[in-house]
Amino acid sequence: MRWLTALLMGAILGFVVPLLFGGQGGIWLETWVKYGTVRPFPQSPGLLFSIPIFLGSAIALRLFFNWHRN
Repeated sequence: MRWLTALLMGAILGFVVPLLFGGQGGIWLETWVKYGTVRPFPQSPGLLFSIPIFLGSAIALRLFFNWHRN
């Protein structure tokens, strides 16, 4: 897996996972996972982006698929 693909999949997960847990009105911003979560657009009604999930999943996907390929 190339870095661009891993970063793209990580970005998708960085948006989807906070929204699955309720977005701004849900449990996501009431626990410790709120650290590293940003609102990409100030007027956005519920869109969140988790930087730790973005980076962690991109690195994990790249390592897993490169290990699996060899």
